[in-house]
Amino acid sequence: MKTHLANVLDLELSCYPDGIFPDGERQEIIEIGLTTVDLRDMRIVGTPRSIPIIPTMSTISPFCTELTGWTEALLKKQGVPFEEAIRRLTEKYGSKSRLLVTDSAGDRKALDWQCAMFGKPTPFGDDELNVSVLYSLLTGEFFNVSLEAKLAKLGLQFEGRPHRADSDSMNIARLLIELKRQGLSK
Repeated sequence: MKTHLANVLDLELSCYPDGIFPDGERQEIIEIGLTTVDLRDMRIVGTPRSIPIIPTMSTISPFCTELTGWTEALLKKQGVPFEEAIRRLTEKYGSKSRLLVTDSAGDRKALDWQCAMFGKPTPFGDDELNVSVLYSLLTGEFFNVSLEAKLAKLGLQFEGRPHRADSDSMNIARLLIELKRQGLSK
């Protein structure tokens, strides 16, 4: 880590019921959510950001729209190409020099896989923290629970819309901060 700032990342991906995509389509990232945490003060800096991405490898199913709120038309209107999203992570949000915080190992893997598909290097450095592992270590709960359940266990309510990357990244940041407050500062 080269800075006291951390980037809390969440991704939303295209989806179909039971994970079965139509022939010729594959799952891809449709939104990157990013929340910055000051690790010295353990506080959220600024507002959570959403980077919607124009899909190129799949269509947005009604199931996905119901889950995330994103439609294909909305992503085409508000989104940016995947390569632009990666550029923003690197140049605007300093992703190479900041600690990457996620709620699962899957987000980093999905982003790195898609970067490889597009011939782009990963936008992240080597420093990464999976807050779900930290949660398990501090609570003794070694089974998968939802973000909402983790927050509730610590006396917090989910804020925003579930399955929107900016809301999810903000709540992951809140979870990190509360874990530090309740468990790591002892």
